[in-house]
Amino acid sequence: MKMQQRVDAKDEIIAAYNEMYVTSGTLRDAAALYRWVLDLLSPQPGQWLLDVACGEGILVRLAEARGVQAVGVDIAWRAAIRAQHATMGRVLVGEGEALPFPDRIFDFVTNLGSLEHFLDPEQGVREMRRILKQGGYAAILLPNSYYLADIVWHVWRTGYGPNHKQPLERFATFGEWRDMLEAGGLHVERSYKYNFRFPRSREDWQWYFQHPRKFLYLAAAPFMPFHLSYSFLYLCRAV
Repeated sequence: MKMQQRVDAKDEIIAAYNEMYVTSGTLRDAAALYRWVLDLLSPQPGQWLLDVACGEGILVRLAEARGVQAVGVDIAWRAAIRAQHATMGRVLVGEGEALPFPDRIFDFVTNLGSLEHFLDPEQGVREMRRILKQGGYAAILLPNSYYLADIVWHVWRTGYGPNHKQPLERFATFGEWRDMLEAGGLHVERSYKYNFRFPRSREDWQWYFQHPRKFLYLAAAPFMPFHLSYSFLYLCRAV
């Protein structure tokens, strides 16, 4: 597992993310990612879902529209406030390594592009397992340390590894991430490569036009080998 660490104190990380929501405006992906994950999980109306590191609450909002009892938690209070305004308000400020919920109360948990930024990702996995009902499902998206586009366009040109411009970063291979998830009590039942999803809504198109470089990645997606993909989505069952 490759790690780039610039800060190591919890308070520093919280402050950094709150500042990023001021300077960057957003840390979200296209809504197409969150719809895809919900389609794969297929939560039914009335079931409970927790989105860990929910950011602006996009997945929570989309889950609510399907009748799901969705809850969000994020370490950054600025993100939580935005998410509360965009959803029914079931969003808390909290740490992924110490989730403020009792054991085994959620049917589903999602964590998309955030676990690699935790101070203690192994503890984050154990916490997601703790709050899941027996047999519940988790969807976790994690970045590849050997993404082909990074190797060709970044590593080859600069001599440096991938960088997602976050305060604390980790990258690993498909197998390394899978081993960590399973060591924490989440059995990986299915896995998918993620190289961005084709826009399905006006909201998606707006996101892509704000990130025009992603169009190139999207065009290359059909030709990307699984183990050289941008990220991996793991669908896990609590055991």
